[in-house]
Amino acid sequence: MIRVAIIGCGRVCQRYHLPFLASRPDLELVGACDRDPERTAGLFPAESGVWVGDSVRELLERTRPDVLTVCTPNNDHLAPALAALTAGVAVLCEKPLAARIDQARLLAARTNGDPLFGVNLPYRFHDLLPAFTAAVRDTVVTGIEFTMSTPGDRLWRACTPWHRDRGLAGGGVLLDLGTHALDVLVTVFGPPKVDGCSLSGGAVEERAELRLTFDGVPAVLLLDRAARTVAMTLTAHTPAGAHVLDFRRGELRLADGTVQVSGQRPELAALTAFFNTVTGSGPGTVVTAGEALALQEIVITAYRLAGV
Repeated sequence: MIRVAIIGCGRVCQRYHLPFLASRPDLELVGACDRDPERTAGLFPAESGVWVGDSVRELLERTRPDVLTVCTPNNDHLAPALAALTAGVAVLCEKPLAARIDQARLLAARTNGDPLFGVNLPYRFHDLLPAFTAAVRDTVVTGIEFTMSTPGDRLWRACTPWHRDRGLAGGGVLLDLGTHALDVLVTVFGPPKVDGCSLSGGAVEERAELRLTFDGVPAVLLLDRAARTVAMTLTAHTPAGAHVLDFRRGELRLADGTVQVSGQRPELAALTAFFNTVTGSGPGTVVTAGEALALQEIVITAYRLAGV
C-alpha cells in the first residue's frame, strides 16, 4: 500500500486527484494540507482517518507519506516539493513547474531526471496520440494547428481566483492551457522555434495566439479561456488532407476518412502513469521536471516576444 498526502485542496484536487485516489485500492490517502482549514475539514471529516492541517512540515512528519501530491497555486510549488524530496518522499506536481522560471529551473536541477518526481501533464498519454503520430510521420505535413478553449470561470469555478493574479499564477492562458498544448506538440513534432505571440484579455491574458515552426513546418496555437465552448483539437495538414485529433470528442479522424474512437479519460492519464511507476503495478512513466521546464522556457520566450 502506497501512502499519499496532498497539499492544496482546491478544485484540481477535488475534481481529479481525490476521485483518482479513491479508484486505486493500492493507494491510501493519509494526509491533506491547505491554507483554508474549513475547506479541508469539510473534505476530510475526522472519521475519514485523513490527517488534516496547514503545515507541510507537520504533514510530512505526522503522516510519513510515500508520495506528496502538490496541487497548490503555481507560486507555491517549489517549497513543498523540495521539503518532500529532502525527506525522501516522491512528488507529483501540478503543471506548470512553478510560477517563476528561476523556481522552475531550480526544481529541475534538484530532481535531475529523478523518476520519482513527476509533473501532471496528461495529454501526451492519450491513447489515440500514437496513431496520430504515426500518421503524420508517414507523410509531409504542411501546417499544424492546435486549438484549446474553455468557458473559464463559468465552467471551472476555481475555489479562489489565484489564477487571475500574475504573481501567484506566473501567467495567464498561455502558461496554463498552453503548457498542455505545447507538451502534446513537442511529443509529436519535437522542439519548436518560437516565431511570434499575441495576447489579449487583460493583465493576465485570457486569449493567446502563438506562432511556431517545427523543423520548417509552420504551426499556430490558439488558446481562449473566455470562450463559449470547450474544445481541444490538434490538426496536421497534409497534401492528402487533414489528420485531426479531437481530444474533447475522443476521436482521431485521418485524411483517408478513417475514424478511431477512444473512451479514455485523458485528464487522469498522467496520474495513472506516475502511480504505476511508483507502485510498480503496471506500465508507467513520468513527465520529468526537465521536460516541464523546457515547455515553460518556450512560454517565457513567447511572453518576451509579446512584450510581457
